[in-house]
Amino acid sequence: MPRGTCTIYNWVDTYNLKDDFGISLSDGAISTLLSPPAAKERVSNESRLENGKRIDIDTPTYFQSRDLTLEMHLIASSFEDYIAKWRSFLSAITATGEGIKLSFRIYEQTLVFDLQYVSCTQFAVYNGTLGKFAVRFTERVPMNGTASLSVS
Repeated sequence: MPRGTCTIYNWVDTYNLKDDFGISLSDGAISTLLSPPAAKERVSNESRLENGKRIDIDTPTYFQSRDLTLEMHLIASSFEDYIAKWRSFLSAITATGEGIKLSFRIYEQTLVFDLQYVSCTQFAVYNGTLGKFAVRFTERVPMNGTASLSVS
């Protein structure tokens, strides 16, 4: 991931992706995380007795949960180191049922996302020391009502 650090909080421990697991995010991960969630359909009523449809415009916009796929790379010094880092990473992202907080420090801003692990959809190991994989997460409450994306 260019010019930034990534931290995982799994409600038990705190990890730095690069230092603790040798993992970095692909360049497209930030775009994936920052893409806006879809809005839920507003309350409406369509009657055969009226033209058009009534839409409640007074209620705030609510958002659907969203699935995110983050592509990652793992670098290790040996195959044994690779397996140890991979197992530690999986343990960290699946440790609790509450999910994880993924915190990014990018361009002097901190972005925090509440994510739940779903699956690892792609996986490839090269030379026993380099891996490329895609991890799928669900953001249950996108934008946390106003922002799961909290910037500080």
